[in-house]
Amino acid sequence: MTVNSKIFEKQVYRINELLKNNNEKVTWNDRIIDPDNPSQNRQIDISIKNGQDLTLVECRIHKSVQDVKWIEELIGRKLSMRANAAIGVSASGFTEGAKLKAKAFGIALRDFYTLTEAEIQKWGTKTTVLLGLYVKGHLKMHHLGSNQSAPL
Repeated sequence: MTVNSKIFEKQVYRINELLKNNNEKVTWNDRIIDPDNPSQNRQIDISIKNGQDLTLVECRIHKSVQDVKWIEELIGRKLSMRANAAIGVSASGFTEGAKLKAKAFGIALRDFYTLTEAEIQKWGTKTTVLLGLYVKGHLKMHHLGSNQSAPL
């Protein structure tokens, strides 16, 4: 790990530490037991634990924009570690292909290259979903802000 990588990871750790909720534990440079090989610890840049839930945060401070290859590595790490979520943080941004792959596989991306203060504030916000139920023959659930509904 280079000095710049260490500084970058600690900055990302500090942001996640500031945004955590009361039940979360944020750890920089964590060592987590590999579920498939309990004698092996895996290094995770930043872990966020909340009970049994695990979020992996992996950081990259490279000159080049991150591509699909790194996203595929994050997908594999998320699956291998049985994590609920994975976040890729890049200091240099992501290719369009990487963004599409991440979206398809539920990998959240944080881009320090184009990051704004408003985006940082959104990182720690939770979304409240209001449900309105109407019973008239069939029960349907509507998501506010969307014109889609699904029968229950």
